Amino acid sequence: MMGEDDVVVLEKNRIGEGATSYSAGIVGQLKSTAFETRAIQYTIELYKSLSEEHGLNWVKSGALFLARTPDRLHKLERHHQTARYIGTETQLLCKDEMAEKYPYIGGDDLLGSLWIPEDIIVHSQQITPLLRKLAEQNGATFIEDCSLLSVHTDKHRRVVTSLDTSEGEIKCDYFINAAGQWARMVGKLSTPRVRVPIHSVEHYYMLAQPQDVIDENMPVIRDYDNHCYFRMWGNSIMAGAFEAVAKPIFHDGVPETFNCAKDRLKEDWDQLQFTLDKVVSSIPQLSSACIKDVVTGTEAFSPDRHWILGEAPELKNYFLAAGFCGAGTAASGGIGKKIAELVLGDDTNSFSGKVDVKRFVDLHNNIKYLRDRVKEVVGFDYGAEGASPDRQYESARGLRVSPLHTRAVKLDAAFGETVGYERVMYFHSNSPDITHDESLNRSKTTYGQPKYFDIVKAEYKACREAVALIDMSSFSKVEIRSDNTEELVDFLQYVCANDVDKPAGTVIHTGMLNHNGTYENDCSLFRESENRYLSVSLPQQQTQTLWWLNKQLPQGSSIQISDITSMYTVINVIGPKARELIGELTDVSLKIADFPQMSGKPLYVANAGGVIAMRLTHSHEDGFLLYILSEYSLHVYDTLMEVGRDYGVRNAGYFALRSLRTEWFFAYWGTDLTSQVTPLECGRDQRCKLSSGMDFIGRDALMRQRQEGIKKKFVMLTLDDHDIATDNFPWQGEPILRNGKYVGNVTSSSYGYTLERQVCLGYITNCESAEGTVTMSYITDKTANYQVAIGNKLFSATMHAYPPKIVTPDYGFYHPSKKMGT
Repeated sequence: MMGEDDVVVLEKNRIGEGATSYSAGIVGQLKSTAFETRAIQYTIELYKSLSEEHGLNWVKSGALFLARTPDRLHKLERHHQTARYIGTETQLLCKDEMAEKYPYIGGDDLLGSLWIPEDIIVHSQQITPLLRKLAEQNGATFIEDCSLLSVHTDKHRRVVTSLDTSEGEIKCDYFINAAGQWARMVGKLSTPRVRVPIHSVEHYYMLAQPQDVIDENMPVIRDYDNHCYFRMWGNSIMAGAFEAVAKPIFHDGVPETFNCAKDRLKEDWDQLQFTLDKVVSSIPQLSSACIKDVVTGTEAFSPDRHWILGEAPELKNYFLAAGFCGAGTAASGGIGKKIAELVLGDDTNSFSGKVDVKRFVDLHNNIKYLRDRVKEVVGFDYGAEGASPDRQYESARGLRVSPLHTRAVKLDAAFGETVGYERVMYFHSNSPDITHDESLNRSKTTYGQPKYFDIVKAEYKACREAVALIDMSSFSKVEIRSDNTEELVDFLQYVCANDVDKPAGTVIHTGMLNHNGTYENDCSLFRESENRYLSVSLPQQQTQTLWWLNKQLPQGSSIQISDITSMYTVINVIGPKARELIGELTDVSLKIADFPQMSGKPLYVANAGGVIAMRLTHSHEDGFLLYILSEYSLHVYDTLMEVGRDYGVRNAGYFALRSLRTEWFFAYWGTDLTSQVTPLECGRDQRCKLSSGMDFIGRDALMRQRQEGIKKKFVMLTLDDHDIATDNFPWQGEPILRNGKYVGNVTSSSYGYTLERQVCLGYITNCESAEGTVTMSYITDKTANYQVAIGNKLFSATMHAYPPKIVTPDYGFYHPSKKMGT
C-alpha cells in the first residue's frame, strides 16, 4: 500500500467471491460528483496498465446514455458540457442520428443520447486474483476463510488495537473496513460501534440470446428513463435494471455463511417482470430472445446512493470503504488509492462530502430505516423523475422534525430532507394558486423556472421589506465548555482560524482547518460565558464537527464537547421589522447601540425564559436568531405570528434564504465551502488571525499560499441575457468560461429577486499564465468576457469580485450615512 508492506487482508470466503463474482464489469466514468468521476477515470487507467503488463482483459465498448424526456435530454446536455471542458470526450446524438446508427433501440419517445467513447468493459473475475498477486509481490499477506470475531479498541485513545479472528489475534495500527455487504455487521464488532449505513438488495440481470445478431459492436447502453442497461456478453446480451421499487434482502444482516459466488438466490419472477418489461421496451428485438441465464445477486446500497468513505468518526484509526451501490468494479482503483493516502497521513479527506461517512448521523444506521429507504434508492436516478434537479426521497421520511413541524404542516409547507431532518423549502399557503401536485414534494420540477418561483419571491420580499420567520432548528449545535477557561480558550484558538477570545456575548464566524489549510468545518461560534461556547453549523456538519473537535482534543483534557442540537428550536426572525416585532415581546433594548451585529444575549421572549438571541440571520438582512428551549418553542412561535400580523409577518422557507444569501455572495458549506477550499480562496482571509502571530491548525499552509498566490478564487456572476420564462435555470455544476476557455464551475446558484438576475457563485482558475495565479486584476479585467454554460446554451455573465450594491428598504441597516437603531 503505497510503499507499506506490513499489510494483512482478511477474507471471510475466498478472494473474489463477493459481489465481484457476478459483476457486470461495466466501467462508466461520468458520475454525479467530481471525486467519483476521478476515481473511476483513475481505475480505467489502472486497468489499461494491468492489461498491458499482465494481460487483464478489457474492451473499449463506449457507452450510450439515452434520453426519452426533455429533462433527461437536458441533463445529458449538461453532462456533455461538463465532460467537454474537463477533457472527457463525449458526443450528443440527435433522434435521427440514433435511428441511423442504432435502429434496434425502440420507442417513439426517444429524443437523443450522449455517446461516451472511452467507457470500458472489464473481465471483473480477473481483477481480484491479479491485484492479489501484485499485492503479495509487494509484501501484503492474504488470509482467506477467516472470520472476524471482534475489533478490540482502546476506549481512552479511541483507536483500534487488535483484531480477534478465527485464525487468532492480529495487532494493527490501522483498520480498514472494506467488507462489502458485511461492512455494517463489521462496524458492530467494535466498541464503540462504527456506523456503516448500508443494506443489501436483490439485483438482477439476464443473459439473452437474440434470434438474429442485433449489433456485433453494441456499446454499453444505459436507458435511464426505462430503468435498464445493456452490454454484450459473448454472443448474448446482458440486460439488467435498477428497479423503481427494489427488493431488500437480509433484514437481520447478511448470513455469516453466505457466499455471493456459490449461493445463487432463487429468481423472483414477480420482481423480474419489471426488468423484462423495461428491457423489451428498450430493445424490442429481445422479446423473442432466448433467456440463457438469470443472475440474482445481492448488492449493498447506501441510503443516498453515494459511496461511504473516510475515517470513521467513532475511532481515529478506523477507515471505511463501503456502499458502492454497484460501482465497486468501476471505482476500485481510485478508491483504494484514496484510502491509502488517508491512512498514510493525508490530513484532509479532500473528497466530496457526498461520499464522506461523516455525512451520516445515528438514524441512518437503523436497519428499518435502511430497509425502507433502499427500496427507493436503487432506481432513484432512473425513470422520468430521476432527471429532476431537486428531487427528494419520499421513503423513510418524517424522522427528525422541529417542534414547529405541526404548524408548518397545517400551513401546507413543502418539505425537503437534510440529514434526515424535515426542513421547509417554501409554504404553499403563500400562494393559493400552487397545488401539491406541482410542488417539490411531488418531484414535478424541471430545469426551467420551478413552479414555486413566485411563492419564493413572496417569501423573499417579506424578508427584505417586512419580517419573516424561518425555522432553522435543523442546524447542528455543539456545546464546548470547561471549568478551566484558559485551557478552553487555548484549545479553540488552536482549532479555529479566527480569533475566538472575544468577550462573552460575541458571535464569531470561523473556519476550522486541517494542516493543509482547507476546511474541516465552518461555523458561528457564540461565546455564551467565559467558559462556554456554542458552535452552530449546517445540519450536514453535525457529525463532522463532533469528530473534528474530539480528534484534536488532548488526552486527559477537561474540555467537554456535547451535541445539543435537539435542545433548541431556532427561529430566524428576519427583515427590517424584526427588531420592532421582537421588541414588543421583550423588555431588553434591541437598538443597534445596545445589541450590535454579531452579538448575543439571553432574553425573555413572550414570557419564555432561556432564549438566546443572536443578531445575525445568515443572509445579510437585519434580524435575530432566537434559540428557544424546545418546550417553549410553540408558544413563542405562535406569539410571534399573532403579534407579527401588524408587521406583515410571513413564514418563509430555505429557498428564500438561499436567494438572499446568494445575492449577498455568501458561501455555503457542502457546495461553496468544502475540504478542498482554503479561506484565501473563498475570500475569508479576514476571518483568519494570520497577522496576529498566534498559531492555529492550517496557519503555515495559509502563509505559504499567501506568499505563492492562490490558484482559484470564489467569485459571483450574474447572467445578463437569461430569460427566466423560457431558459433552463442554473442549478449547480455549470461550466464557467473566460474568453471562451473553461476556468471553473458554478458551485451554487439562485435567482436574485432584487437584482432581477440569475446569480451564480463558483470558483475560477487562471488558464492564461504558467503560474496559474488568480489575482484581483485577473478577475476584474474589463476586457475579459465571462459566460456560463447551461446545457448547450451559453449566457453572458457579469463578474463581481464583491456583492453588487442592492437597494434596501429605508430602515437604516445598509445606508452608510445612517446608523442602525437611531
